[in-house]
Amino acid sequence: MKKYDPHEADDRARLMLAVVISLCIFLGFYFFVEKPKMEERRIAAEKSLELKKAERKAEVSEADSAERPRAEVIAESGQRIAIRGARVTGSLALKGGRIDDLLLSEHFKHLDQKENIELLTPAGAHGSFYVEHGWLAGRSGVTLPGADTVWTLAADSPREIIGGGKAVVLEWDNGAGLTFRRSIRLDENFLFTVTQTVTNKTGETLDLNAYEMVARRGKPVDFSGFFVLHEGPVGFLGKDGIEPQYKKLEKGDKIEYENTSGWLGITDKYWMVSLLPTPDTLFNARIVGTPAAGRFVYQSDIVGETRRLANGESAEVTSYVYAGVKEQPLIRSYEKLYNFKNLEYGIDFGMWHILTKPLFLLFHYLSSWTGSVAMAILLLTVVVRTFLFPLNNKSFRSMAKMRVLAPRMKEIQEQYKTDKAGMQMAFMELYKKEDVNPFSGCWPMILQIPIMFSLYKVILISVDLRHAPFWGWVQDMSAPDPTNLFNLFGLIPWDPPPPLYFGAWPILFLLTMIQLKRISPPMTDPMQEKLQAYFPYVISVLLAHFAAGLVIYWTWSNVLSILQQYYILKTVGNEDTSLLRGHSARKKKRAAAPAGEGTEEAKEEAKGKKHSTKKDKE
Repeated sequence: MKKYDPHEADDRARLMLAVVISLCIFLGFYFFVEKPKMEERRIAAEKSLELKKAERKAEVSEADSAERPRAEVIAESGQRIAIRGARVTGSLALKGGRIDDLLLSEHFKHLDQKENIELLTPAGAHGSFYVEHGWLAGRSGVTLPGADTVWTLAADSPREIIGGGKAVVLEWDNGAGLTFRRSIRLDENFLFTVTQTVTNKTGETLDLNAYEMVARRGKPVDFSGFFVLHEGPVGFLGKDGIEPQYKKLEKGDKIEYENTSGWLGITDKYWMVSLLPTPDTLFNARIVGTPAAGRFVYQSDIVGETRRLANGESAEVTSYVYAGVKEQPLIRSYEKLYNFKNLEYGIDFGMWHILTKPLFLLFHYLSSWTGSVAMAILLLTVVVRTFLFPLNNKSFRSMAKMRVLAPRMKEIQEQYKTDKAGMQMAFMELYKKEDVNPFSGCWPMILQIPIMFSLYKVILISVDLRHAPFWGWVQDMSAPDPTNLFNLFGLIPWDPPPPLYFGAWPILFLLTMIQLKRISPPMTDPMQEKLQAYFPYVISVLLAHFAAGLVIYWTWSNVLSILQQYYILKTVGNEDTSLLRGHSARKKKRAAAPAGEGTEEAKEEAKGKKHSTKKDKE
């Protein structure tokens, strides 16, 4: 048996092997490690929520039993003032004065659009998530407003918070000479302006610090835990962007900054709640996770500079709260209007943000221009493929040239079997003489890998894809294809287990991958050729569990690649049609070639026949 010489593998074969291994590791890690963990966390959270909603009696700790249904907690929290914005609704309890009940008017939990997304939830309810403001005193013995403080509406205050309207003003007197006022205003979108005022009439000098805090008990029900997406505490302090993981905080990690500026918050995949002090003011910041009866409370808090108040003096502190959808144009407008520092950092563009952000902006521009997210995906694919055409063209042409030189390279290998240095020198002379760069086909393909991951990130974080339909059976492009081959696309009343998810769009993707392989040059190494043959099936099975929007993108991209490949074959085919058009074309060429001539494959075949004839005679 002929021993394989590694020098026979061209640059495309080595690169394909590296890409295949990298993708298999990446997707395999997601499919076999991250995906089961995500599913376990989701099921556990949903079961816990269902049990608590049904109010089943079980042995639970006193602290856990305090967690009750959201509606029940809101109903029993006392008098509330309504929040009526164009894009958010909710209420604010006079007890505590927290921003703790907020719904997103334009976004829903499910496709039936019956329940809005609950962004903020009061303390004591399942999945509590709220924003709190207040004061800290430099010494003990000073009575300050807290979670149990019952505020009153000022005489001249509106009775509810209206988006774009006047601020609601709350008042409270501690009965010992300190009077507190808190005004809360909502703009037309997701930004709250909170102004805290304190007046000292105690007859002595006091040191006070304003603080603000966002706290969440436990992880959200839809927490994915996917390693390529950050969900949890986030912020930009000084010159540093920070995004500690929930699991790091659970291990005792703590983020602390002193005399810094910027902002802090907690982010989900599509939503974000951020504390935004007045720009350029200094404060101390902290992010911690505290265990509480089997669950963790994750908290981001800010403590402002010390205000020394003599008798009769007042202090006023204004800050902001962004609580809503992570819309990049809106966030950028807030950065410019209020001079917030890198608020856009709350959108997770990932390590390839230099590429991801332009593609993200292009996608959203196409979406707004066409008025269709489905059309935006198709147009984005066309734009990217057009941009990459010169690279693909150069790569394929380079591979074609290397394959033409393959017979001469084989002769050099035979000639310099024992002289590796001489072999390399001969190769270099051949490359120089024929004006061929052996790596010119490799680099264009390597440069496309960051673009591939950036496009994946764009589809992953784009809220426009959430509950957005595509033409046909896909009603939510942020979720996997709802059809399944293993129940005959719904004809059999059976819900296959997650490993057997394989919808119609993944099937279309598989077909395009098979066709793409058919028109691509074959590998020189038989093992790599087999690996390339199995690759479409492996990648299709793994991709079937990803968002349908991603599968649609890659299927359409493959269609364009096939058209592009045919174009390149047509323009380059004259150089070596047999090498570019696959095995069938090579057979035709061998049949038409004179005896003793032809490709290396023909020579090897002739040797095999000669050996067989000799054996038969013996």
